[in-house]
Parts: sequence; structure tokens; C-alpha cells
Amino acid sequence: MFLDRGVASLRGCPERGAALASVLGVMAVGLLFASLITAAVVGAYGVSSSTRSGVQSGAAADAGIAAARRGLYVVGNCAGQAVPGTYASAVAPRYSAKIEYFGGSTWIAGCPPVTATEVRITSLGTAQTAGVNGATEGNATKVEAILKYLVPGIEPSGVALYLYRGGTVESNSSFDLTESPGAGLMVKNGNFDCAKNNTVINGSVLVTGNLTFTGSCTVNGTAWVSGAATLGSGRISDNLTAGTVSPNPPGTRVGGTYTHSAIVPAVPPWTEVAYTPAAWVDSTGAPYEVRTLGACALPNGRLGGTSAGKPVIINALDCALGPTASHNTTVTLTSDVVIFANKFDFSGVNALQFSSSTSAVHKIWFITPDQLSNEQPTCTAPTQGNFTVKNGFSINSPVEALLYTPCAFDGANGFSWRGQVIAGNYSSAKNNPTFTFVPLGLPGVDLETGSATPTITNPQPGSVVSNREVAD
Repeated sequence: MFLDRGVASLRGCPERGAALASVLGVMAVGLLFASLITAAVVGAYGVSSSTRSGVQSGAAADAGIAAARRGLYVVGNCAGQAVPGTYASAVAPRYSAKIEYFGGSTWIAGCPPVTATEVRITSLGTAQTAGVNGATEGNATKVEAILKYLVPGIEPSGVALYLYRGGTVESNSSFDLTESPGAGLMVKNGNFDCAKNNTVINGSVLVTGNLTFTGSCTVNGTAWVSGAATLGSGRISDNLTAGTVSPNPPGTRVGGTYTHSAIVPAVPPWTEVAYTPAAWVDSTGAPYEVRTLGACALPNGRLGGTSAGKPVIINALDCALGPTASHNTTVTLTSDVVIFANKFDFSGVNALQFSSSTSAVHKIWFITPDQLSNEQPTCTAPTQGNFTVKNGFSINSPVEALLYTPCAFDGANGFSWRGQVIAGNYSSAKNNPTFTFVPLGLPGVDLETGSATPTITNPQPGSVVSNREVAD
């Protein structure tokens, strides 16, 4: 009865919409959550598509780098593209990779010449499937790779003066070795003597042996000496490391710090150079021309390849006295020249000069082969002999010269040299000589380490300098 009365009471009350409002509120909240979920799903799909397109465009850009790098190994491939200097693909993976080369001071668009030192590949990759819902960030990716550019031929290396068994300099000798890597003058197994008047060495010296100043010698650099450093009236402007020193302490004879130690940097090993014409190639990979020296005499005039500007090897190994020359001879180089001979004796020649036929730099190598492979210089007398110059011998700018001999270098009376000297036996330079370091190097070897270098047959990209994604 009480239940019936309660129901009747409820039925007697009019509807006021409270339940409907609650239902509508719940529905609104549900719609809000549904909208948020939908937005989240749509946003997530956009982000997901952007990530996917970014991966695709990045992979496409990398593919462009790889295609361009591969093409640069093939002679003429870069210039043979539909747009020379640009590698492109219109199908997946889609990319456009443009080539530039470093021209000495700036980047230049186009295929690299043999004078280039680095190449830059800039690749723009495009995604196969673009991002959706405005997520376009990954549609394109730009990648930049910078690589060394290697060409056949001789890579300059080595120090200015490498005197395996030591040597002496004296009487107003002047040596500019400042551009030489590390010590400009190195002695592997011997002594270095700086004698008599006013010799100046601008650069550092490294001696595995003893260093002796018997005159007013100045080293404007650092000296490393494994044995005894006897300074006399000479001076070392920077630091000295030596097993012993005299006077001790050296006082003002050393401008920097004196370190008492017999431990000095290692001198590179002796490099054994034989007569191997095939090792000599130009920057295109073409071998040097080979011919003999007519009448075993250097010309008072032009010397160079048969084809204009092409390098040549002069084989003078059958000349018993080595190449000869008359007084007042000027050898005018029209190309790079390599002369192989068992000796170079110009001690009786006045005013022998080597000049360039134009303003172009030409190089000349004087080589006496080391005929015995024993990791040290072997001068095979009496067949082989020293490189001897006197009385106005001159390497005139812009000519650059390298001497390699397992025998000795003997220069006197005002000779002038631009380049490098590598000598096996105890050598000498005296009476107003001048020497300026210019690196030339030898084929197939890094003279700074003594290690072999790979043979390159055509211009090609080398090691990676940098590889990065850049802004589009």
C-alpha cells in the first residue's frame, strides 16, 4: 500500500527536463572526447606520414650522393650526364645531385678538373609518398657530402733536406725550410755540422746523432738531437731537446726551453727508388714519355716531352759520366722532366741553370737509383757517384727540383736550389748557397712516413671530409 501511494505521488509531479539535460551533457562530453580522439588519430597519421616521407626523402638523397660518387670514378661520366655535373633520377628513389669542386678559394659548379682538391655533392631527395594533412616537412631532404679529390701522378710529400748519413753546411749558407712539415732538415743516422761563418737555417732540425756548431750558426726553429748538441757560438731560437748539451746549461744559446733527453721524434725510413718508368704517370693517368739523352749532354735550350707540355723521362743510365753540360748553359723546361743517371757531376761547369719556357711551373727530378733493396742507401761505386755542383748552378723560379741519390750531395760556390734534396751519404753545402723548400715528392711513396701509397689510374673521389643534412 505504501508503494502504491509513493508511485501515485511521483506520477502526480510534472516533468521538468532535468533528465534530458543530463543526457545532453553526457552526449556533449562524449562528442568532445570523440573529437579529441579523431584529432589525435588524424594528427598521428600526419606525423606518421611525415616520418615515412622523411625516411624516403633521406634515403633518396643518400642514393643521389652514392650515384654521383660512383659516377666520378668513371672518366667522362660526370660530363656525360643529361645536365653535365648533375646526377638525377625521376623514378624512386628520386633525387637531384649537383657537383661542385673547390677551385683554390671558392666552390665552382661543374665537373672537377684535375686541378681540383675537393668535390662537393649536394643531393636533394624527394619522398615517394608525400606527407598528408599538411605534414610536408619530410617531403624533401638535402644532404651535402664533401670528399677529397684524387688525381694520378705524384702527391707532394717529404721534408726539405733529408740527409740519411748527415752532412755539413757552412760559409753564409741560407736555408728557408719554414714551409717544411715538422723539421725541415732531418738526419736519420749520422751527424750534422754547422761550420764557419753566418749560416742561417730558417726552420727546425732533427738529428739522430750529434749536432755541432763550430761557427756562428743560427737555427731559427727547434732542434731535436738524440746525441750531443755542441752549440759553440751558435744559437737555437726556439727549443732544444738533446742527449747532452755544451755548454751546460746552454743559457742564451737556446731561446726557448732546453730538455735533457735522448728521445726524439722518429725520422722516416730511407725510401728506395729504382728505375721504374711505369710508376710515373701524369694527372690523367697517362704514362710519361721515355727517351734517352742525345750525346749524354744537356741542351743549351729547350728540354721536355715530344708532345707540348707532356712530361718525359730522360734515361741517362748508360752515360758513363752522367749527363754533361757546357759552361753558361740554360736548360729551358717545356714540361716536367725526370732524369735518371748514375751520377750528376757538374763540378766543372760554370753557370748551369734550369728555367721554365713560360711562367708555368715545371718540375725536374734528378734521380740516381738505389740498386740494392736493403732499407738503407747504397751508393754502388765506381758506377755511381755524387751529385756535385759548383759555380753558379741555379734552379730558377718557377722551376722546382728534387734530387734523390743514395750517394752524396756536394754543392758549393753560390748554388741556388728550389725544392727538395734526399741524399744517402754524408753531404755538404758551402760558400753562399741558398735553398728554398718546395714539396715535389716521389711516385708511390709518402716521404713523410716512408709508407707506400696506392696507385691511382684516373681522377676519382677520395676520403669523406664531411657528410651532413643541410637546410633546403
